[in-house]
Amino acid sequence: MEAAEIYYRLQFLDGEQEKDFFEEIYETYRDEMYRKAYRILKNRHDAEDVVQETFVTLMDNLDVLRGNSPQKNWNYILTILKNKSFNLCKQRKRQADQEIEGESLENVFDEELDVKFQKLERQELLTEALKHMNKSYRDILLLQYYHDMSIAEIAKVLGKSPDNVGHMSRRAKKKLKKLLKKYGFESF
Repeated sequence: MEAAEIYYRLQFLDGEQEKDFFEEIYETYRDEMYRKAYRILKNRHDAEDVVQETFVTLMDNLDVLRGNSPQKNWNYILTILKNKSFNLCKQRKRQADQEIEGESLENVFDEELDVKFQKLERQELLTEALKHMNKSYRDILLLQYYHDMSIAEIAKVLGKSPDNVGHMSRRAKKKLKKLLKKYGFESF
């Protein structure tokens, strides 16, 4: 994803204040984000991709950044960036391991294609259910499961106590389970 796509997506933000706020975040943190990602990934293209993916995530969660101190925002951004970088490292390692074995595991059995479709269906269902949750629950679940953040990390980012985040996480999971059941998906 290129910087041009970020600027293209800016047009979908609500109002000039949102756009200006995002552009300020982009200009303030872009270079340092790249340096951090490059230190982890040791590859210029991967580092650029992770930085852009992080900005897309930030664009979808600008309200989490608004009103915070620069240090709190940097901690939040850095947590997302590191998680995306480490996830890419893991993905690259898995791909390399599969290539060493001589063939991709995904192509070994036709059943794998069915599993991929089921996974995609689950992701779409989960995305739809998350859209119908209250924002604080959705944010906690996304940080916890999509960004692989611990309760302590989430508490630090959100400025809440770990106990509070833990309780909210449990309530959010219950709510998500009810929503999924409502959509006809019993086991997730």
